[in-house]
Amino acid sequence: MRQVPFEVLMHAENALSESEGAYEVLSMWLDSIPESEEFHGEACKVSAIMSLLHKSIGELVKAREAYSEKRA
Repeated sequence: MRQVPFEVLMHAENALSESEGAYEVLSMWLDSIPESEEFHGEACKVSAIMSLLHKSIGELVKAREAYSEKRA
């Protein structure tokens, strides 16, 4: 089985950290959007980006867990 270099794990950890930060910023943005029909489109766009980012975060977490399991 191929080993994942530690450097790759560090890049994945950095990407995970940045992605989680971006997700939080988007969450604050979504919370600041007024609940009215006028802003529905904006809320949908922010939610769509959050959904994509959530999937990416999940994959990065799986990569970290896979690395940790192989080290154990």
